[in-house]
Amino acid sequence: MKVAIKDANVFIDLEIAGLFDLWFQLGIETHTSVFIEEELEKGGHEEALAYFESGQVISHAFDFEEIALVDDLMREANKAASFNDCSVLYLAEKLKAPLLSGDNALRKSAHRRGVEVKGTLWVFDQLVSRKLLKTPVAAQKLRHLLQEERRLPAQECQTRIERWEVG
Repeated sequence: MKVAIKDANVFIDLEIAGLFDLWFQLGIETHTSVFIEEELEKGGHEEALAYFESGQVISHAFDFEEIALVDDLMREANKAASFNDCSVLYLAEKLKAPLLSGDNALRKSAHRRGVEVKGTLWVFDQLVSRKLLKTPVAAQKLRHLLQEERRLPAQECQTRIERWEVG
């Protein structure tokens, strides 16, 4: 994978877990929408925003026509996915790139539209398989995300934690 489109929840998960520097070592070009960037600004996610300022995250602004297309995507999702979420779905389609998101409604919409979707656990798996993150540290960081009540699939997390703790 050369390019990935990120939703806010994956940015926040990486921030909480302290994994941004390792993420960028994967060599995956990271894109998102200005709407996700604004969401991160409102939430005070300064660490995540630093990667926008450094140019490591590419933030896309939309013209009027694109905003209307995003609005259509939101209606298609029966407003279960937010406008901000649909903006990254639109971007994933436009750039023909996988979408990284943990938002269930967004993931369902993406699957219906044939967009490849990955999540935070996929990021962990990549970091572990590429030996950028040692398994006991991965288990500790994933456990921390669960303690922070991040929306992650509990059973899949527990399976990884158990496997990684034994090394």
